[in-house]
Amino acid sequence: MNSLKRSRPAALLERRVRPRKEEDSEVEEVENLSEDGDSSAPSEGGQSGESGSSEDEEASDDGDNASEEESEKEVDPKVDISQVSFGALAKAHASISSSKHKKSSIHHDLQDEDIKVSIAERQAARDKAAVAAAKRSSKHAPMEITSKKPVSRKRDIVEIPKTKARDPRFDPIPGMPEMDEVRARRAYAFLDEYRESELKDLKTALKKEKDPRKQEKLKREILSMESKKKTQERKDRERAVIEEHRKKEKELVKQGKQPFYLKKSEQKKQVLLDQFASLSKRKVEHVIERRRKKLAHKEKKDLPFARRGAESAE
Repeated sequence: MNSLKRSRPAALLERRVRPRKEEDSEVEEVENLSEDGDSSAPSEGGQSGESGSSEDEEASDDGDNASEEESEKEVDPKVDISQVSFGALAKAHASISSSKHKKSSIHHDLQDEDIKVSIAERQAARDKAAVAAAKRSSKHAPMEITSKKPVSRKRDIVEIPKTKARDPRFDPIPGMPEMDEVRARRAYAFLDEYRESELKDLKTALKKEKDPRKQEKLKREILSMESKKKTQERKDRERAVIEEHRKKEKELVKQGKQPFYLKKSEQKKQVLLDQFASLSKRKVEHVIERRRKKLAHKEKKDLPFARRGAESAE
């Protein structure tokens, strides 16, 4: 048996080691003393006692052997750590740590899955509640709002106006009425002279410039300034026509007549008449031809594509 016990630990180096509690040394000493007392008692008797005791010892040895074999099968034998190699110890430590890590990772994964499931269930419940609230008994019936929804305790007794972001640069001047376009035009009339001089400088720079890219840039700036100038002149003519009409109407009202207000279409006609009166006959014809082409092009754009192509072919 001793040979088996010595040879077995070498074969069990690769197996996992399970620690167990060591039996108390005092208990083992008491058991040894009791066994010595039992063996000495029959020796004091006769030969018949010795023969009986020998038979009993053989039977007890057989029983002990059988019990030791059963205990070897049930309980793992003790391993002497001094005989175990460092490689085996490292493998055992790695297996224990990996099993702990796997258990912890599995536990965390289960927790994450539970959280995800709970969130999905809450979202599904909210969606169901929203769908149920949006249902109607029929398409002609009004929308029903559930009465189970709690009313908020907050009440707006006096509505407070919302604060609006303001820019002090665009605030009206305090203590003065808003400046209209006529007053602004009169106050800043000197800017026209600056624009005229700037336009002349651009034209002279265009004549001297040789780089084609810079020439294109200067041309665009000149066209932009000229178009702004023409627009301002047109507005000034319209304003002059309206002011002249108002003066005449004021004089007629003083004489006791009813005031007459010009429509937008009449204002445009009057502006055109004043414009043509200031132009020569040749320029008037040129302006009329340009307006006719402009109107014809506008009408063609409104026509369908097929008819537009047929009229152009004719």
